[in-house]
Amino acid sequence: MDGVANFLELVYILITLIPYSGDLEKSINIGFLVQDSVLRAFWRSQISFCMTDATTEIKSMKDLLLKEEFFLPKPGSILGGTVINTSKAGVIVDLGPIGIGIVYPGEFYDNPDRMKTLKVGDTISTMLLELENDEGYRELSLKSAQVTTAWQDVKEKKESGEIIDTVIVNINKGGLIVEVSGIQGFLPLSQLAGEHYPKVDGGDTTKIVQALQKFKGQTFKVKILDFNETENKLIVSERAIQEEAAKEELSKLAVGETVEGIITEVTDFGAFVKLSDTLDGLIHSSEIDWKFIENPREILHIGDKVTAKIISLDGGRVSLSLKVLKEDPWLTIDNLYQVGQKIRGKISKIRNSGAFVELPGNIIGFIPLAELGGQTPQEALVAGQEYDMAILNIDAKDHKLTLTLDKKE
Repeated sequence: MDGVANFLELVYILITLIPYSGDLEKSINIGFLVQDSVLRAFWRSQISFCMTDATTEIKSMKDLLLKEEFFLPKPGSILGGTVINTSKAGVIVDLGPIGIGIVYPGEFYDNPDRMKTLKVGDTISTMLLELENDEGYRELSLKSAQVTTAWQDVKEKKESGEIIDTVIVNINKGGLIVEVSGIQGFLPLSQLAGEHYPKVDGGDTTKIVQALQKFKGQTFKVKILDFNETENKLIVSERAIQEEAAKEELSKLAVGETVEGIITEVTDFGAFVKLSDTLDGLIHSSEIDWKFIENPREILHIGDKVTAKIISLDGGRVSLSLKVLKEDPWLTIDNLYQVGQKIRGKISKIRNSGAFVELPGNIIGFIPLAELGGQTPQEALVAGQEYDMAILNIDAKDHKLTLTLDKKE
């Protein structure tokens, strides 16, 4: 009886597979392979009730099969399976109803230790390379499956905005090389967090690479900025995390609010102030004091704790002022100066449009180009020198005092 059952079972498989393969001999080969799969139990249950009439049985089984969807995967499909044997010839994988597959040793040429770690009973994901090779196996790839599932993982992380821990694996002149889900990615210099950005005078490439070397092996938190599987491109960003957090903090601030921070950098144009782990502000040199500040480094130093007032939040930037927290000399300017008054002032800065002048009482005036008798500011004036002048106009509200050179000059 078992012999008849086995025969009918094979016939049943052939009826199933001939429409797919179009070849009886090929179907027989596949049929013997599938006989060893989980489908054996299913088919036996279908033929147990009518063993006496083989012809009727075959017809009824074919009818039954037509009601079921028999899945034959296409090359490129990701298939899950269980390792049932490992040897030098390859790794044999039970794919369940789909049959038996094999991963050949060539798959492990760049990572031979990976093959050694696979054990009978391990569940793995593979990609189908060939539905049936010359040995009757489904030919599989672990590497291709890992790459495919890795890009899928990258896509999900990008869409969810997930913050990822990634190790810096290498350095180049443009930034840092990272790895996400087994895929190599790039963290550009422009996407580094402020504390990691290399502060190199003149942008010397060699010095930048040297400054970045200390990050190799460190773990950074990043978000996926962009990716393209076809081009094998993956771009990540540290700055995006900070910008998102900073945007949230920025929404809680208001112009006119007083804040505290620590000076982190001083430049020719002002000083940067750390307000929190993710938010910085800038004190422009013109906002340090009411008097003219030629060199901000003489007034402010890295590590100084300061209290400043927010004067602007335009463009997502926090602009700060120290001078507005001091007494405003323009409030009492009428006690010092009047229109037409002759005074002596020192040229502090020369611009194409004119020159800024330091006056007693921490007042800054301006000589416009039109008051220089047809000469350019560079021809008529010398920075640092004092000249006799006359006041043409005073606008205390807008902090403007217009001057002209005394005719004697």
